[in-house]
Parts: sequence; C-alpha cells; structure tokens
Amino acid sequence: MKSIFTLLHLLVASTLLAEETDRVVILLREPTLKALAEPLRTYVADVEQRFPVKLHVVARDWQTPAEVRAAIKSLHDQSGISGVILIGAMPMHRFFMHEHPNPNPLYYEDFDLRFVDNNKDGVDEAYSGKPQLKLWVANIRATEKANHDDVPALRRFFAKTHDYYTGKVVPELRTLLFSSEEPTEDWAGTGDWFKRRGGTRFSAPGDVTILEGKSCTHKAALEALKKHTYSLTCVALHSDETGHALFDEDLMAQEIFDLKTGSLITISHGCFAANWIKTEHDDNGPNCGLSWVFGKHLGQAVVGQVRSGGVGFDDLIYHRLRAGDYLGKAYLPCKQAHEIEHAMGDKTPGDIVSGILMIGNPFLMLKPVKREANTRLVIKNAVYGDLANNAVVNVTQKIADWVEEALPVHATAENFGDPAEGIEKQLKVDYTLDGVEGTMLIEEGQLLKIEP
Repeated sequence: MKSIFTLLHLLVASTLLAEETDRVVILLREPTLKALAEPLRTYVADVEQRFPVKLHVVARDWQTPAEVRAAIKSLHDQSGISGVILIGAMPMHRFFMHEHPNPNPLYYEDFDLRFVDNNKDGVDEAYSGKPQLKLWVANIRATEKANHDDVPALRRFFAKTHDYYTGKVVPELRTLLFSSEEPTEDWAGTGDWFKRRGGTRFSAPGDVTILEGKSCTHKAALEALKKHTYSLTCVALHSDETGHALFDEDLMAQEIFDLKTGSLITISHGCFAANWIKTEHDDNGPNCGLSWVFGKHLGQAVVGQVRSGGVGFDDLIYHRLRAGDYLGKAYLPCKQAHEIEHAMGDKTPGDIVSGILMIGNPFLMLKPVKREANTRLVIKNAVYGDLANNAVVNVTQKIADWVEEALPVHATAENFGDPAEGIEKQLKVDYTLDGVEGTMLIEEGQLLKIEP
C-alpha cells in the first residue's frame, strides 16, 4: 500500500502543517483506496490548493465502529485533527432512536462519551457524559448497503467535485426554500423565518425562490429545479427516508437523484431523510439524503436528520459560512448546539442524541451576495439583554440584515435569544440616519422604529 500512499502524497502526523492549517483525516477501507486511488489523489490536490487544509488518509481493514473511534481519538490527541471524512462502506455506530437503530456520528465526534447498551440487544440507546464535540464528521457514502462501497457512484461523485473546483460546473447564486406550511395572522411564515435566519443572504433578493404553502406543489418544485441550479436549498418539509412531503404530493428520492440541475448545499429539515440505515432496512427505494448528493446533478452536500425531528440551528451554519468558513467547520457549531439541547432535555434513552449528520463534501464555501447599500440608514451596533448588568448579546448583524430586507424587528428572546433569563430586557441600537448619529432604546416586546 505504500505506493498508493505515495501517489496520493499522504502525510503522516509528523509532517502535518502548522497550526493555521486545519488537519483533516480521510478514513476508508484498503480496497476502497485501491479502487479510488486516482480520484482521491485529484480530490486531495483540489482541496489543499483551495483551502487552508492538509488531508491525511488512513486505510485499514476496518471491522467495527470501536476501531474507527479509537483511531479518530488517537489522531485527534496526537495530531490535532479537526475533521473526519468517512468514505464508502465504513463501519457506522448505531443508536436506537424512535423505534429504529440509526447512524450516529456523535460516537465519532465526541469520543469521550460512554455509550451503553442497557437491554443487550446489540444497539446502544444511552450514553453518559456531557457532549463536547471535538471535530466534525462528513460521510461520503453512495449506498444504503452497509458493506457496499458502490465505487462507480463514488467515482462519479469525485468527478463532479473536480468539475466544481475547476469551474467546469458553477452553481447559480440562487437560494431555494420548500415549505408546505401556510403563513397565518400570528406567524409570518417559513419564508420570513428563512430570511431571518440568514439563509437568503447567498443570493440577490431577486434570486430567492420561496415555494410556500399551497404554492409548494410537486409541479412547482420540479419546475424550479429544472429551471435553475442553486447554491443553497432549504427543505423545510415533513419527510421520510424516501421523499419530501410537498403540499400536494411527495418529491421522491428517485426524482431528486435524476435531476440535471440540483443544489450545491441542501439543508433538509425532514424526519429520517438522511437515514440510509432505515432505507436499507425497509428496502423501500433510494435514500433522500444520499440522492441530494450522489444524484446526476451538481449536488455536493446535505445536512440532514436520521431520526424523527428536524434540523435546527441552521442559522449557525449560515453565520459561519458568511464568516468565511467551509461547510465542515460551519456545520460543527450547529451540531454542537443540537447535542447540548438534547442532552439537557428528555433523558429518555434514544432521545438524547440529535440525529443530525452531514453527507458529502465538507469543503464547500458560500460567499454572501452584497446588497445595494442603504445610504440613509446604517446600523452601527446593537445589543439585546439586561443592559444594566451587561448581560447582553450582540445582534448587530441580525438587525442590519432585517432592516435591509424590510423585515420588522421586535425586541424578543424569540428573535435574539435570552442572555438574561427572568430579567426584563431591552434592545439598544446605535445607527446613523442620513449621516446623523443616533441611538434607539426600546423595551422587551416593542417594535424597533427608526424614523427621521
């Protein structure tokens, strides 16, 4: 195997670069490495030329999740790796959630937790410890079958990744939202929610497509996906492992796979959509999450759910992408927030693991599209919380975005979090209007109005 490692210019821990370079390990089986030697060599070169990253590839005859976990822990402790890519049919830890044993990357992301199988059925359903994720994990696997690599599909995936990196395929700077929920008098709707979370900032306002409520039909979805490619798609729909529930009928995994356009990054909020283990177990067709990545289109990555529940904290992904992080690093704070939320919640076995995972290429970047500057009103600084005791959170970017999008700004914990629980809070905004500096201070629950 040394010749293959040389061909791929794989580096041992002692030669990994300095602190400013992220150290990421690729784990795969030896036959997979042999079959994918040339595409992997190209992928490593493409990534290292474009990102402050050094890739280290480890190929072994992996048999159990415990072996993989021990290797990840050793590489983290000795070499300071910050990310892991599992390629092909790597052993995946299973965790029992919502009547199903589901793929559980938390087992690899925090290797200090102690997972337990209390009922001795071969599947863990609880853990002890506090989740403190050490690194992110991406899954580049093209098949639901546990022991099947599907090398041709992996080759196609790495080929389209190279096409993306070299500019042969360029996604449009467009964003897309699917939601079958209708806005109400009390709720502005999922489109408003998507804008407030920052998901639309990666395209100009005129290049945002929102299919919401009764407009989120099967025909409209296919037309939107046939007409354009997208940099970011948010699927805020009830789902399962084989389809997304649009207003009138499901968008099926096979239809997603067969698209010629696609979305570079997809955030899938639906239940079980990224659960390839459940798809294989039920033998009910191709998996939704895998189809967004390994289909005929340009899709590169999906953040999805393997259990009943959704993907929350995606605003943290958008925030970190805007700050210049690549997807793997942007995903980590989202995943950490999920695990803390579940650990603090219901301690029923099976309900303490979030089920969020990443499928596909973690080395993707999205730059925000600049809007036309509002020369009249500029938000300089904004904080929300208990101002008297400086228990505040900085909300400058949020308010600047919302003002720019002409969205109303209410001083609420729902909008800004709760930095001072149980204390009446205020919103303080420093701004300039027509070149004149000003400060607005409003009480909790009030609407921000800055007028001449």
